[in-house]
Amino acid sequence: MINSALRQTARVAQRRYQSSTVSTTFLAKKQEYTFQKAWLSDPSTFPMIAIMGGAAALVAGVGVSCILFNPDVQISPSRRGAVVRNWEM
Repeated sequence: MINSALRQTARVAQRRYQSSTVSTTFLAKKQEYTFQKAWLSDPSTFPMIAIMGGAAALVAGVGVSCILFNPDVQISPSRRGAVVRNWEM
């Protein structure tokens, strides 16, 4: 069984070596990979796109609320230089 597999492999390699034509499949232009072709052409990806969009909106909202309402984040110019947290409002 192993001998027949080795013989077959040797035959294929010999045929490739003796071939006078050169394969040009690697020269063919690659298919353009776009978002529309990859994701919007398949309807089964729509729920995933919706979930990912919702998650991105949630993360953006939480980030903005943390920046605006967290007392440790000092955006105002008057409090920006403070080293220790000021417990006053």
